[in-house]
Amino acid sequence: MILDSLKHSEKYPFSLILFYSLLYMAFAVFGVFMPVYLEGLGYDNTDIGTLLSISSFVGLFAQPVWGVVSDRAKSKNTVLKTLLIFSSIAILMFRLSGNYYYIFAVMVFYAFFQTPIIPIGDAITLEYITATRWKYGPIRLAGALGYAVMAFLGGALTKKNINGIFFICFVIGIMSLLTTFKIPAVKGHQSNGKKLSILEVFKNRELVLLMGFTVVVHTTMGFYNTFFPIHYKNMGADNALLGLAVFIGSASEIIFLVFGDRIIKRLGIKATLFGAAFVAVVRWAILGFIDNIYLVLVFQVLHGFIYIVLAYSMATYINNEVPLELKASGQTVNSAIGQGVSRIIGSIGGGVVSDLIGIRQAFFLNSVVVLASIIVFGAIFSISSRRQKLM
Repeated sequence: MILDSLKHSEKYPFSLILFYSLLYMAFAVFGVFMPVYLEGLGYDNTDIGTLLSISSFVGLFAQPVWGVVSDRAKSKNTVLKTLLIFSSIAILMFRLSGNYYYIFAVMVFYAFFQTPIIPIGDAITLEYITATRWKYGPIRLAGALGYAVMAFLGGALTKKNINGIFFICFVIGIMSLLTTFKIPAVKGHQSNGKKLSILEVFKNRELVLLMGFTVVVHTTMGFYNTFFPIHYKNMGADNALLGLAVFIGSASEIIFLVFGDRIIKRLGIKATLFGAAFVAVVRWAILGFIDNIYLVLVFQVLHGFIYIVLAYSMATYINNEVPLELKASGQTVNSAIGQGVSRIIGSIGGGVVSDLIGIRQAFFLNSVVVLASIIVFGAIFSISSRRQKLM
């Protein structure tokens, strides 16, 4: 098992880089083009939001469950392989029927194995590199680049036949699975008999507040992820242009992934997260205002200063602050709450709201909501900081 020794044959963790690039390629194809596929079947925004939020509902219990399993397994890598095998099989099942209830059932099965992949993969990566000279940013950068490239290529590949997304995801999923056999093994630290409850994670008050704050911003990201493809297509963009828009957004994450460690060290976790939230305020207001499909491409660069900042900062904080025995559990809890709950609200609530007032107006509303959260949580952290100084 790793961490018992710092020696490793690789001069650089190429297996991890390949894993992240492939993993996010599959996420790009499914995440960007599944809403378009569902709209093509005749579903309205509420139906689409509901179907795409299922993964978040399932993830609320699936992620903590698999997190506990990972922490208690002899090797976290074995759990990761299991998740990749079954999620890859599930992706092919979508193509068998366009029936609403069938898609609903397959989404549940798919989400049970797919939603824990990222947090458990992060737990393995962060724990492994802690004892090395490597940094998380450059490794995670491979995921951003993979997402960007495949979002662009996916648009071109599915321009004539959107049904191809499922075969593409399956092939990439199997390739991701093969890379895990080269990733250094990381053990579950509760496998030696010592057991800690997952509830121990919530004893960190600052972590709970940070998760509460990021839930709000992630909720607006959930709305964006579900309805931006539809909004952009309705503006006149085709699949190729949609792919380019997502490519620009993902490629813009490179800046933070390269300098993220230095930014967090200089500003701290809280200031970094609040900065990302402020960028979200500006971005959602812009999407609610402009109606030029090419101008949208320009402002896609703001994407790289929101989601990845939230994900990177919280993953780093948890790896540094959560007990060794709960590394995977901490990551999965954060993912379930910070992104699972938010995706549910953003997809279902966003679908209902956008059906009532329109997607463009809903983006304006998102901007106001994030601004209010900055004010409220800013006050909470300020009061908490003053109390700590007086103690």
